[in-house]
Amino acid sequence: MNSDKIRTQFLEFFGAEGHEIVKSDSLIPSGDPTLLFTSAGMVQFKQHFLGQSKDKFTRAASSQKSFRTSDIEKVGYTNRHLTFFEMLGNFSFGDYFKKEAIAWGWEFLTKKLGIPEEKLVATVYRDDDEAFDIWKKIVPVKKIHRMGEDSNFWNMGPTGPCGPCSEILMDLGAEAGCRKPTCGPDCDCDRYLEVWNLVFTQFDRQADGSLKPLPRKNIDTGMGLERLVAAANGKSNVFETDLFLPLIKKLSEILNVGLKGRESKLRMMADHSRAIAFLICDGVLPSNEGRGYVLRRILRRALRQGRMFGFKEPFLYRMTAEVAAVMKGAYPELAERRENIASIAKMEEENFLSTLENGTRMLDELMAKYGSGAKKTGSVIPGEEVFKLYDTYGFPPDLTKEIAAEKGVSIDEKGFAAAQKRAQERSRASWSGSGEKDMAFYSKLNKELGDTRFEGYGNAELESKIAALVKGSSKTDELKPGEEGEVVLESTPFYPESGGQVTDTGTLKTGGRPAADVADVQKPAGGLIVHKIKNVRQALKTGMKITASVDSERRRKIMRHHTATHLLHKALREILGTHVTQAGSLVTPDYFRFDFTHISAMTLDQVKSAEKMVNEAVRRNFPVCIKKMNLDEAKKAGAMALFGEKYENTVRTVTVADEKDPKPFSMELCGGTHVANTGDIGFFKITSESSISSGTRRIEAVAGEAAENYIEARDNILADISSRFNTSDDELVAKTEKLLAALKESEKEIEKLKMKLASGGADDLISSARNLNGTKVVSGRLKDVDPRSLRELSDNLQRKLGSGVILLVSEQDGKISFVASVSDDKVKSGFNAGRIAKNFAGIIGGSGGGKPDFAQGGGKDASKIDTALSRIEEIVS
Repeated sequence: MNSDKIRTQFLEFFGAEGHEIVKSDSLIPSGDPTLLFTSAGMVQFKQHFLGQSKDKFTRAASSQKSFRTSDIEKVGYTNRHLTFFEMLGNFSFGDYFKKEAIAWGWEFLTKKLGIPEEKLVATVYRDDDEAFDIWKKIVPVKKIHRMGEDSNFWNMGPTGPCGPCSEILMDLGAEAGCRKPTCGPDCDCDRYLEVWNLVFTQFDRQADGSLKPLPRKNIDTGMGLERLVAAANGKSNVFETDLFLPLIKKLSEILNVGLKGRESKLRMMADHSRAIAFLICDGVLPSNEGRGYVLRRILRRALRQGRMFGFKEPFLYRMTAEVAAVMKGAYPELAERRENIASIAKMEEENFLSTLENGTRMLDELMAKYGSGAKKTGSVIPGEEVFKLYDTYGFPPDLTKEIAAEKGVSIDEKGFAAAQKRAQERSRASWSGSGEKDMAFYSKLNKELGDTRFEGYGNAELESKIAALVKGSSKTDELKPGEEGEVVLESTPFYPESGGQVTDTGTLKTGGRPAADVADVQKPAGGLIVHKIKNVRQALKTGMKITASVDSERRRKIMRHHTATHLLHKALREILGTHVTQAGSLVTPDYFRFDFTHISAMTLDQVKSAEKMVNEAVRRNFPVCIKKMNLDEAKKAGAMALFGEKYENTVRTVTVADEKDPKPFSMELCGGTHVANTGDIGFFKITSESSISSGTRRIEAVAGEAAENYIEARDNILADISSRFNTSDDELVAKTEKLLAALKESEKEIEKLKMKLASGGADDLISSARNLNGTKVVSGRLKDVDPRSLRELSDNLQRKLGSGVILLVSEQDGKISFVASVSDDKVKSGFNAGRIAKNFAGIIGGSGGGKPDFAQGGGKDASKIDTALSRIEEIVS
């Protein structure tokens, strides 16, 4: 039985039992902003469990994409641990309870999948007699095992909802386990494979630890698809299923290695390949913080393993096609975005490989230096060194820790954190969401009031009624003049910040006069729209009729910019390729920025082409058609969807099209406000193009009046420069080239004069040379000599000296440069310029290196130059 069939059977089984079949949420959780990743099926149903959801259904089932790194070190080395997996689950929100959950679980496994009953055992919480009695009617008592709180009791936290669990495990046989006489379901060995966990949420834990029965009991079950596929096919290993075998085979082919003796490494890489593809597909991009850091960590972890197999090129990006092929039945979006996913992965691989060899060499040196042979420090690499490795070569500390552990060396994690803080660098940022307390307050308010009717697409002003007032973190009946607070209206024309578009602003009026200014509008829970107001001039009371008035001119500026982002998106896909996908945006009245996936900087010609294409669409004055459609229908029509975004079944499409052309210029899923015709944009200008992370670029641009202001400001700058150069705009380039050429000649003359001055002291330097056991050592501190001239001077001195060692250092514009030179005969006798450069750099807080006969470097602390030169004999020897 393959994975697609088992997944479908599970959903069909519970669908027939009255469950709403809910699509998988993104790996970026939409149901709980406090989480970094979706780690279980229940995450997207958090509001349902809390009784705060608007959905009517009380039972649901899903196959949820999930990601965890808690057991990352075990992945590939055990038969069951994974980072990315699918969680099959059925859920009850105050509907059915233990009896049905246990019965359906047993029926599905034994009747629908045909797993032999004799291979399955059940566990219950030690005090859960109710679950024990239910199981007693299904299986012999000897197959029911009472377990402790650690394994069979679920807690949301120190207080709050909690309850006992019942697990269904598969006995893989004594040969799969530890073979100890005491081996049982509570053993840590691989004999008993957890297939299904049934959580019975029936208590509310109080602050004193007591358990209070919940008035509404819930069911939350979770079953790893990968483990279930293994169990259904009589396999003891999740990697021996159709979900992994093609990936392992492909890795073996790419890396040109056999499976024997490499199974655990290839399994780990197969798992990480799946995680990489799904994370990028859901909108996670490599970075040094948050989700991006985790993605970067697993990609580099897998890439390093390939390097250890002797493969020195990017290869994980090639695995994305194989992952897409394996998972296409349930996740067709992987194939749709495969080119984009591959380009992002490849860019990250190339970036890491470019520094991996040097970083590995440095780590080897650190392990040798601080390993067990170093009696003074013990087998610990200092945190400062770990940070340097991370900062210079991109080695995440977790990877350094893992590699060092292979050699029996540990790292100073606290020291790393301290070094990182001192350098004010970003690493793995701790994730904090938007505030659980606020979410709970607004969710409760949303449930009480219902959704706010947004009527702003066609209106900038409308009559409404105040549904609620909020002051601080609680409701109030009145906001008095001079106070600030929040207003919930029954209906509103104000667009809440969403989809990258900033909020509308404006005023609330009573009796035709302004009563308060609307400074911000948010959508904190469900369809509840909250208006943050200030400068209250008239008292506002719950139930009061008001006029809500949007700042129309500000909104028109926002609309121009928002429609322009759609035109730009189309232009970039035409010019750069269809791998380009929107990765974020910010639409304001003054400008907009557009983030997109692309592996290299745009050329000036490409930027100009994009501008030209957008402005041509503006001049053609295409109508902008907005229509609500079914999601599948919209996708079939060619509508672009955002990376990682979760959409409802009914979506809003924004189409830019020539009425005579059946193929639209642009079609996207979007909830923002837009102009009626592209001609309303007026004029479009790109102001910058830059990189924001590996594989992601950012364009900033302006449209309409903002674009006119930008051009006017540039014209003023041009006129000012022309005036200063006493020339016309047309002659400015020629005049500038002439002046630059003259400046270059002057700089050459200055350098020649500096060299003459410096060379004039060459005889003095040679005459002051020290004699180190028969070797002449020349050292000196110079001023305002650039690195190239410093090298020329060193060469001149070496010719005059004939035989010996030279170390020259100079400061110029606050920068320290130095060179070290060793004559050929002294190289043969053991002197080494590269070693001298490293020793000198170590004292002045810099870096340096090179060949035995010549090396160079730089430093940061000029106050230590004289001290370093005074130790020249120590540095040279």
